[in-house]
This record gives sequence, structure tokens and C-alpha cells, in this order.
Amino acid sequence: MMIDGGAKAMVETIRRKLSTVNGMVALIVVVALTLGLILGSPVGRIVCGIILIAGAAYAFLRWNKPQLTRLRGRRETQEDVYSQSPESNMKKLLFDDFQSSGGRYVVKEVQEDAEKTVVPSTKSVQPVVVTTREDKAKEFQVSDFFDLDSDIFKNDAEPRNEFNFLLNKALLAMKEVLFAHTVAFFWANREKNQLVLETTATDSQNFIASKRFTIETDVVSQVAANGKPQLLGRINPVSEKDVVRYYESTEYIKSIVAVPVYYFKGEAEKLPVGVIVADSKAEDTFGAETLGLLGNYTKLVSALIKSYTDKYDLLLDSELLSSIRRMQDRIKSDPTEVTILNSLAEEASRLVNWDFLTIAMYGDEQRGWVLQKVVNRGSYAYVAPDEMIDFNESVVGKVIRANAIEGIENIAAQKAMRFHKFEKIDSEGSFLCVPISSPNRCYGALTLESRNKANFAGNEVETIYRLVENVAMALEVLYMNDLVKDFVIVDELTGSFNKKHFLKKLEEEIQRAEDFGHELALVSLIIDNAQELTNRHGADGFDSILNQVAKIVRANIRSYDIVGRQDTDSMGVLLVNTTASEAYLWAEKVRKLIASYIMTVGGKSFSVTLSAGVCGLSEGMRKDEMIAGTTRLLSKAVEDGGNLVRVL
Repeated sequence: MMIDGGAKAMVETIRRKLSTVNGMVALIVVVALTLGLILGSPVGRIVCGIILIAGAAYAFLRWNKPQLTRLRGRRETQEDVYSQSPESNMKKLLFDDFQSSGGRYVVKEVQEDAEKTVVPSTKSVQPVVVTTREDKAKEFQVSDFFDLDSDIFKNDAEPRNEFNFLLNKALLAMKEVLFAHTVAFFWANREKNQLVLETTATDSQNFIASKRFTIETDVVSQVAANGKPQLLGRINPVSEKDVVRYYESTEYIKSIVAVPVYYFKGEAEKLPVGVIVADSKAEDTFGAETLGLLGNYTKLVSALIKSYTDKYDLLLDSELLSSIRRMQDRIKSDPTEVTILNSLAEEASRLVNWDFLTIAMYGDEQRGWVLQKVVNRGSYAYVAPDEMIDFNESVVGKVIRANAIEGIENIAAQKAMRFHKFEKIDSEGSFLCVPISSPNRCYGALTLESRNKANFAGNEVETIYRLVENVAMALEVLYMNDLVKDFVIVDELTGSFNKKHFLKKLEEEIQRAEDFGHELALVSLIIDNAQELTNRHGADGFDSILNQVAKIVRANIRSYDIVGRQDTDSMGVLLVNTTASEAYLWAEKVRKLIASYIMTVGGKSFSVTLSAGVCGLSEGMRKDEMIAGTTRLLSKAVEDGGNLVRVL
């Protein structure tokens, strides 16, 4: 039964195949082939061969029909493209990726010219000739990869500006990579318990205006406090102000991530110096992989901080050395206490920002510590020069006694007496007092005050201390020179006695004259127009003039007469056993000699004049009275035009 069923199915299949055209053709071919083999007649075989060839041709056409159909369709499509009307405004894009310079693809928009476009017929396909009006190559410019207008590349940028520039670029890169709404960097100031905003990359117009706020319980504060990264995927708008504090109002932040930034310089405490925070308005924007990515960025920022710190230290050292060099140049040209203190005030203003500056020194006349210099940059009330320092109770007195730096970050909180109990100055801002001391002694104190709290950083205090240290050394050299001059009898410039020894000899000769009943006369000589001569020939030129005048005076005295310096531009002559009238005649003689003497300084020849005051010793007259008498006579001679001799 099963065999009969299979045979029936096979018969049915053969019948269905033969009912089709292909089946009939195949049957005819098979029959023709069989007859051709059986028949012995040549004609019959030729007929069978023709039938076989016709069947093969039919089979070939049937089998290749799909390929021919696709070829015909492609030709029709190509003919349609080339037969478009000239009025067509279709825009063509030309992609050129076979260029001589690799790594760049140029996309061109081709605008066809209707008058020059060739439209081929459907019978033959010819290439289309197109003349473009303008090739617009959309290429990257140099400005896409380099900040052409940035000051950081035009000039020698300060370390702070360079650090801020590089940090801002890093934050922009983080923002693009993380698809963040805001990325910001905050410094962690533990001394003041504050977060300080350095820079930010944000899409928000609602970012906080203040750059400082206290460390509390928000996300950034927690990272700054414990150094552990924080990641929140969903933030309730109700609690947003407690979690995110760097927006003025609700920003509808949904997720946030914050990571610590470390920088170690040998400190034992391993706490972050800053925090990088990123937020988004979408939930679950950040994940564990974000922390890993930000970890690499924090290492980059740490390297930037190190570079900035090193460069800033070098900059401070360079500015300090420049200040010391300028100060030394001024002191060399005019080695006086006034010049030294003025140089200190000027250079301190270059190195540190301040509102008030004072210099306290010991006053011999006041026999106490006095404010010798006061600089007030504002219009606020402050202490005045020549006010006395409360040595026992004031901050300045404490610094001088202890020879140690004293700083007050918040004057209002401490309410300390800075100078004396009668000071009428505001109690706000910050105060710094640095002793002007050498290894041997303390000469005074420099004070700087600012109306801003905590204005003076540690590195700035160190810089001021080094500057003041050099000032102290300059003062010590100056005072040592004065001390040496006190023990040197002869003035190097004039070859006569110095002022101290001359006054001592004057006192001795007055006593000798009174004891033996001898006459004694004091003649004071001053060069006329001394300041004008100094301006014209310089300090060295005037010293040369004074030296030549001193030689003429010494050449016209007796061996027992005494010549010495009285001031920078005047000399004194003690004529022993000489009356006032005789001294007048001697002074006239010297005046004429000097007026007729031709001097040469710096290749220039000229003459100078001098004025003289003569005072004879009378009974009971003391040293100070004789000096005062000749001083009045000199002033009278100068008022009368100079080149005169006046006698008392």
C-alpha cells in the first residue's frame, strides 16, 4: 500500500512538471536525443540535433533572465539620471577621499551651470561636463587647534594666568567628554574653612557670583573635608540647595559627581587641595567609569598645580632679586638713612598689596621709638609721622623687643593696639609687622596693613622679610661707617679734621685762649651756589670743587692753625692768637684767591666764589655761641649775594 502511494505521488509530480512549458521543452529534448541515438538516418539525426540546440538556447535564456532584467533596469536608471532637465535645481555633493594629503576628507557642494550642462540621449551614455562656480572646501582652520588671540602665547604670561588658562581648557574637555551641564574647580582653604572657586565651564546663567563660601555639608564640602569622591545619580529638587551650593537658585540638577585633587609637598596630612565637580540635568549620567575618567583628569590638574607653584616661587624670587638690586643701586648713589627707608617703602609696594605702610625707627632726639615714615594710599584715617610708639604695649613694640614677625589676619577679632593707645584708626582688615633687624641688633620695624582680611599670604610674608633683611644690612653698614668716621680724625675729602674732631679742637682752643689770655678767631667758609654746582657737575664734581678749595685754604694758614669740616659744603678755620680784624683780612685774602682760581672738572673750566663769616672770641663766650655767630654772618653774606666776608 505504501509503495502504491509513493508511485502515485511520483506520477503526479511528473504530470505537474510536464504540464508546464519548461517541462514540455525538456520532454521534447529528451525524446529528440533518444531518437537521434536510435535512428540511423542522417536526416533524422540532423533534425534531432536542431531540436537539441533549440532546447539548449531556450534553457540558457530562462536561466539568465534575472541578470538581464537587472542590467536593463540599471541602464534605464542611468539614462534617467543623464536625461534630467537643465532646470533641475538638485544639489550634488562630491565626496573626495582620494587626496594627496591623508587624514582629511573634503566635502564639496557642486552648483551646476545650466548653460554648460550636456544632456546625453538615452541611446548613448556620455560623461556630463560640469563647470563649478565655487568650490567650497570645509576644512579645519588653525584657530580650531590653537588660540591665536590668547595673551598666554603673545607675552610671558604670569604663572597664575597660565595655570587658569590650562585649567579652563581641561574643564572644557571634561565637560564635553562627560556631557555635563557644569564642571568646576574649587580650592580647599582649610585655614579659613572656605571653598574658593578658581574657574568653571558651564552652560548655566545661574552660577553663583561669589567665589568664596564656607565648607559645610554639601557634596563639594564633603569631598574637600574627607578626600573621598562622591557620586549621586538622583537629586531631589527639594534638597538641591543643600547638595549643590554653587548656583544662585534651583538649577534642577539631577546627578552630580565630585572628586578630590591632591598636591603633596612633604606634608604629613593627606588631604585634598581642591575639588573637581561635574553635574548634569539628567538622572544617572555618571557612574563608576566616570570616577576612573576623572581620576586621570585630577592627576593632570595636580601636575598643573605643581608647575604653577614652582613657577610662582621662581617669579617671587625673581621679583625679590630685582627689588634688592634696584634698592642697592639707589643706596650706592646716596648712602643715607632717608634713601634706604624710601627705597624700602617703594619696593614693598611692588611685591605686596597694602593700604598703609609705616616704618618705626629709634629717635635720638625723642629718646624713643618713632614713626619715621607713614604712607597712606587711601583717604582713611591713620597714624601720622613722628608719633611715638608704645614700646611696652603695642604690637610694634612687641615685634621690636622679640625681634620676631607678627601677623594679624583679622584686626576686628583681636582688637590689638598696633602703635599706641591714642591711635584713631579703623579696626578691620589684616596687619603685618616685620622687624628691621640684622644679626647684631634690631633697628626698627616695618608695618603693612590692608583693609582686606588675611591679605598677606605666607610666601608674601617671606618675601617682605627677605627685603627687610637686606635693608637692615644696609642700615648696619651705614651706621658702622658713621661710627668709623667718629674715630677717624681726618676728613678724606678735604684732608682736614672731620666735624667731630674739629669741634673738639675748637673747645680746647677756647679753653687755652681763656687760660693764657690769647686772642682767637673762628672763620666759617661756605661755597656759594653749592646746590647749583651739584646739579651742574654732579655730586662727584662738587666734591672735586670742595677738595680744590680746601687745598687753597690749607696752603694759606700757619702750622698751628686748625682747619676742619663744619658741613657738607662749609669749612671752619681756627686762627690762633689772631684778632677778629686780622681774621677778616685773612678771609678777604682767601676769598680773592679762590675767586680768581680757575678750576677744571670733567673737562670744563670755571671759577667759584665763597662767603665767609668771622667771629672773634670774647670773654666768657662758649663754643656754641661762636658757631652760632659765624652761622648768622654766613647767612647774611649769602642773602647779600655771596662772595662777601662778614665780621662780628
